[in-house]
Amino acid sequence: MGDIKIQGAGPAGLTAAIKLASEGFGVTVFEKNDECGMRFRGDFQGLENWSSEIDILDDLRSMDIDINFWNKPIFSCEFYDYRLERRLIEFEKPGLYLVKRGIVQGSLDLALREQALKYGAKIRFKNKASDDTVDIIASGPRHVDGIVRGMTFDTQTEHVPIIILDDNLAPKSFAYLLTSDGRGCLGTGLSSMYQRADEFFKRTLSTFQKIIDLDISHSCMFTGYGNFFTMDQYQKNGQLYVGEAAGLQDFLFAFGLRQAITSGYLAAVAISEQKSYDKLLKERFYSQLKVSLSNRFLFSLLGNRGYSVFLKRGKTIGDPLKKMFTQYNSSLLKKVSYPFAKVVMRK
Repeated sequence: MGDIKIQGAGPAGLTAAIKLASEGFGVTVFEKNDECGMRFRGDFQGLENWSSEIDILDDLRSMDIDINFWNKPIFSCEFYDYRLERRLIEFEKPGLYLVKRGIVQGSLDLALREQALKYGAKIRFKNKASDDTVDIIASGPRHVDGIVRGMTFDTQTEHVPIIILDDNLAPKSFAYLLTSDGRGCLGTGLSSMYQRADEFFKRTLSTFQKIIDLDISHSCMFTGYGNFFTMDQYQKNGQLYVGEAAGLQDFLFAFGLRQAITSGYLAAVAISEQKSYDKLLKERFYSQLKVSLSNRFLFSLLGNRGYSVFLKRGKTIGDPLKKMFTQYNSSLLKKVSYPFAKVVMRK
């Protein structure tokens, strides 16, 4: 068994380390920060459960990932449009699982670190290897295609997730509030006008306080960012790109944890079984990424009135998760709109 070097100790890099180390490979992970998950401050993020018919937790177990991290299944969500008209959407199975990110008890980051170390992987913190010396590149976003300006805080408020679709709060994106286990996370997404992020956040906070009696203490501001793109080759010069370093993130709703973890696992499989990583990854994600780019393009055309119509339809389509799943499959409209979507997103 050879020695494998991985750049980055995020979910993608650690998943690759877990799989490879469990099969007897020597694994060293290089992480520039002092600890795993230092980009985050106890933020809530979601393991989405709509892009595949397999429940995400079962999917993780099939990749030999232990579910030793805090998670909360979400069966309903409140949506509001620009007029603050409320629509409750309910799911027949978990629409997503909330997880914690950062250096906090029960976080996904620390759980994956624990599993990697258990199998004998080495993690070198405060150490960044040269990209040309590593086998797997899992170093996170390379550009900024969208940001989230938000706040984490302690709270006694306990409520189902709330999402607002309003370009006055989150241009061509959405604002959200997540509360659970004594913690809250409130944010607004922006696909442009980043310099006005604080202005949009203040509007978002004020709007949520109209909707719900929100208890906030010990707050901490954060800025998250994402990078969305498709690559012609995910394996270059013998190096395998995974997670956000490979642009593997949903263009529409900016969820990327499922893609990150799966890509790390597929990279490990490609190495251990001497298979083509490009082929494995494209079979799993390439068509889905192209569809999600078309989804983003079509969503951006809606505007506030379009979002309102979209939400009204969401209450009358049966199981929303099944409808969401179909949205991640190709159609004539998605194929026709893809070339236009690609040009717009590049701009």
